[in-house]
Amino acid sequence: MELIDVLSQKSYSVEELSKEISMSIASTSQHLQVLKLLKLVETKRQGNFIIYSITDDSVLRLVSAVKELGFRKIAEVERLISDFKADKNILESITVDDLLARSKKEKLMLIDVRPEEEYLTGHIPNAVSIPLAQLKNRLNELPKNKTIIAYCRGPLCVMAVDAIKLLSKKKFKAIRMEDGYVEWKLKQQEISKH
Repeated sequence: MELIDVLSQKSYSVEELSKEISMSIASTSQHLQVLKLLKLVETKRQGNFIIYSITDDSVLRLVSAVKELGFRKIAEVERLISDFKADKNILESITVDDLLARSKKEKLMLIDVRPEEEYLTGHIPNAVSIPLAQLKNRLNELPKNKTIIAYCRGPLCVMAVDAIKLLSKKKFKAIRMEDGYVEWKLKQQEISKH
């Protein structure tokens, strides 16, 4: 599931993906081969590298449905998510639908805290790329008179949580978007690519 989650953001080589998810190259490769057999990922050669990507949006819908089932049906997952949120001191979060409604009523700034390569592959329109690793050094780019909405890969991604903690500590009005780029895309919303 983690491999597909990360691949839903952008295409990766085995080496890049193993580094991103902190798994050995051999294990990553084995998992990718299984996903390829199941036709959930596809490959293309780029020089000396094999690049893996999600076959199409139906894979994203499948993964989203499996996650939703897990969130609804498995009490242990709900307990773990509650513990995760409590540990991360998440004060407020919004969904894609909430964002769409609020953006009509108030001044918001949307920041994408995923790595820049993922942002360039696709992002929510009008979102500004400020990768989490750069956020502390780019605080001067953020307005104090707007609510800042931070998003990353999705409900279990900690990058937006960490961004909100930093922004709140620096006295910004900041909210985490529970949903990520994939959830936005699956709701048939417009996407941007740079």
